Amino acid sequence: MLTNKHLGTVSTACRFALAIGAIVFSPMVVGHGFGQRYDLPVPLWLWVTGAGATIVLSFVIVGVFSRNDGAKTAYSRFNLLNVSLLRCLAHRVPLAIVRAVVVIFLIATVLAGFIGNPDPFRNLAPVMVWVVWWVGIAFVCALIGDLWALVNPFRTIFMWAEWILGRLTKGRQLSTAHPYPLALAMWPAVAGLLIFFWAELIWSGGSVPRNLATAVMIYAVVTWVGMFVYGRDVWLQNADAFSIVFGILARFAPLELRVANATALIRACTSSACRNKTLECVNGYHCLTKTESDRREWNLRPPALGLLNDQQVTFSMMVLVIILLATVTFDGLLETRLWTHILDRTLTGEIRWVGSAALVLFSSAFLFIYLMFSALMCRLAERHGDNNRAGHPKNTVEVASAFVLTLVPIAIAYHLAHYLSYLVVTGQYLIPRMSDPFGYGWNLFGTADYKVDIGLLSARIAWYLAVTFVVLGHVFAVYLAHVVAGRIFGTGRAAFLSQIPMVVLMVLYTMVSLWILAQPMVA
Repeated sequence: MLTNKHLGTVSTACRFALAIGAIVFSPMVVGHGFGQRYDLPVPLWLWVTGAGATIVLSFVIVGVFSRNDGAKTAYSRFNLLNVSLLRCLAHRVPLAIVRAVVVIFLIATVLAGFIGNPDPFRNLAPVMVWVVWWVGIAFVCALIGDLWALVNPFRTIFMWAEWILGRLTKGRQLSTAHPYPLALAMWPAVAGLLIFFWAELIWSGGSVPRNLATAVMIYAVVTWVGMFVYGRDVWLQNADAFSIVFGILARFAPLELRVANATALIRACTSSACRNKTLECVNGYHCLTKTESDRREWNLRPPALGLLNDQQVTFSMMVLVIILLATVTFDGLLETRLWTHILDRTLTGEIRWVGSAALVLFSSAFLFIYLMFSALMCRLAERHGDNNRAGHPKNTVEVASAFVLTLVPIAIAYHLAHYLSYLVVTGQYLIPRMSDPFGYGWNLFGTADYKVDIGLLSARIAWYLAVTFVVLGHVFAVYLAHVVAGRIFGTGRAAFLSQIPMVVLMVLYTMVSLWILAQPMVA
């Protein structure tokens, strides 16, 4: 184990490396954030090495046996709306009821924050914002589909305001519908995501109900102003961090919403998922209420294939995905002994400043490393591929943008691995808060006295699930990267060799992720 003497004699970067080495090779560890001790049956380095070897093996198998010619073939799918019992799910009435319920929860969350009990454990606001909204909705979107696009309460309230204004003014539009500036791209969403992660990870007042209610109202005002200026769907699909992030995660899900053969709708669609040439809108959940029921498809599809559509990924979108990946990892790092060592050897009294700087530097480092490995892919492709191939990326940024969505399964996997125990344990606070949302001593549904069971998910099961999620996420990423490489680099040799830097990056990230997950949580 490293001593303070050692830590005082090396730089922060060296301390980081030494701390990883010291803890990785210890034979007994505690599952990160599991709430109870679980000693691994074998040394951690064997788990890490095995996981890395699995990723390499999957790369070899995919490269040798997959016949990827780069073609953009349609995947098989089954329309769930053909089942009569499920057909009602696409009806306007149940959807309107669900939206109204979500709006009620939003109002209750804000009211609880402003007038409820200031104790975070006796107030609805913290569990709704941090557990339900961020962790829960992200899980649902990644594993089922873009539920947020259907029930977004901020969008619903704006739709209601549009309807009322239309009835009062004979069809007048609420939005001024100014053209969205191309220069903005998704940078407002990038800024919003960074602010959100700062509030979650660094802000000491992030658990105070009144602060959360204020933050939700600020976000609501910004969202509504953006909708008013640029249009409802235009703002959400280009500038709103949560709509974009949840939409990206949903592209991994085995469910998709497809609007087919609705020519007028497709041509008017503002989403990049809507393609005039195919007369289909895929993953365009906002299109659900805009078209006839017989034009809707709610399809069951192979997971992850939604990440392979031909959407053009801008530089700002690439940065958004990298930040998503980096900050989830950074969240895990903050709860390790390594972070406490770093704080002890820096400005201990300025934790907020150190944490804020670390968040920016960590995200920037992720972006730099990804661009560096993308440059290696570009160089290998130039040496072994057909540079004159149509659509062939010409520089590092184009290669990085083309491959960045293949990292989404990794982000989802680590999100599941890192937050699963948190969701299972902390999510139980929603049960008593449903009966007593304001902490006034109510018992509306008879659940106010529910006691949280921290052992509901054992540390052993949580660890094995975490390892499974991380490895499977990287295997999915390997396959997607292979398909993308085939599309843009053409020949089998170029596609295979160009992926080597990406596989190395995935192996390194797997090792770091498992190390973080295996560390004891430090408050």
